[in-house]
Amino acid sequence: MSDYVEEAATAARGVFRREFGREPAGVAYAPGRVNLIGEHTDYNDGFVLPMAIEQGIAAAYAPNAERVLRVHAADFGETREVAFERLHEGALAETGWFRYVAGVAAIAAEAGQPMTGVDIALASTLPVAAGLSSSAALQMSTSRALAAAAGASWDPSGAARIAQRSEHVFTGVACGIMDQMAVACGRRGAALLLDCRSLAIEVVPLPSTARIVVVYSGVKRALADSAYNDRRAACERAVAAVQQIDPAVLALRDVDNATLLRARPLMDETAYRRAGHVVSEIERPGKFAAALAAEDLAVAGSLMLDSHRSLRDLYEVSCAELDLLVSLALERPGCHGARLTGAGFGGSIVALVDASTVDAFPAAVEGRYRTATGLEPRVIVSSPSEGARLL
Repeated sequence: MSDYVEEAATAARGVFRREFGREPAGVAYAPGRVNLIGEHTDYNDGFVLPMAIEQGIAAAYAPNAERVLRVHAADFGETREVAFERLHEGALAETGWFRYVAGVAAIAAEAGQPMTGVDIALASTLPVAAGLSSSAALQMSTSRALAAAAGASWDPSGAARIAQRSEHVFTGVACGIMDQMAVACGRRGAALLLDCRSLAIEVVPLPSTARIVVVYSGVKRALADSAYNDRRAACERAVAAVQQIDPAVLALRDVDNATLLRARPLMDETAYRRAGHVVSEIERPGKFAAALAAEDLAVAGSLMLDSHRSLRDLYEVSCAELDLLVSLALERPGCHGARLTGAGFGGSIVALVDASTVDAFPAAVEGRYRTATGLEPRVIVSSPSEGARLL
């Protein structure tokens, strides 16, 4: 068990004893995730290459006799609850972190998952709004705890689909399936090449010569209030235009650059630019996986930089702070590539760094970034972790 997992689990057990006055029956844990490449392709039926990280959220749990979902979040210092008889309307009425918790419970119940009243205490080692899927970690740790408390079986892919549906219904974010799948299905020592249409997964080991470094910019994201849904709508307009010349197209997954160019007169310029990013980005995860298999970090790094430029210039989801972090990372010896990770609009970057030089990376990047922006970055060097589990 890594230090991050042990820290979160110990904290969750302690919070449970303090808030509920008894011992928890168990602890569920769900990691955050970082996407190595393949951004804004998941909701276009494309490919992504995420990995679960060691930092995450622990959920200490025990059944209660009240048919109530009662949860204390240590990071927010508050307890919220909702009766199981009104999970759906209760989740709609909730705000903030508890909407994710109640929403997962509501959709799981509607899908027929056995439920029992449960008390849960949450403790986290993940920064919030950093682009590391703290929301998916919250959903998956809750999902795992709910199933365990009720003695129900737990299917990672099914739980991921429930969590995605919950986010659509209760938070207003039309997210893809990547975050939930990465958090639910992560593999120790490897990234996951995920086909977001079929949900087929190929395990992609990370070479021992490489390290993944995540740098949080200190710029928080708010997806529901951002242009995230606008980007998805632009992709849908592009698909509708392409379907006028090829009705067999279902998503941008089915479009190549030549077809996109033919359909350009049928769509607005914004939709064309957004689709241009997605069509090219869908090809990068497979190429990146092949580069990792060949231990060709130079090619992998070049693909990361191509991805960042496309996200910055065509999809327009970067910001000055993320661009600066990418530049600072690329100046460091042994850094092969870097890019924004997650939906953008703030959050974090991810860098591919030689294991032999990674120790000097954090202090050098942090210091220059802090001086330039006045913001407090956070550097995370993480090994690929396994997905949501019971401890």
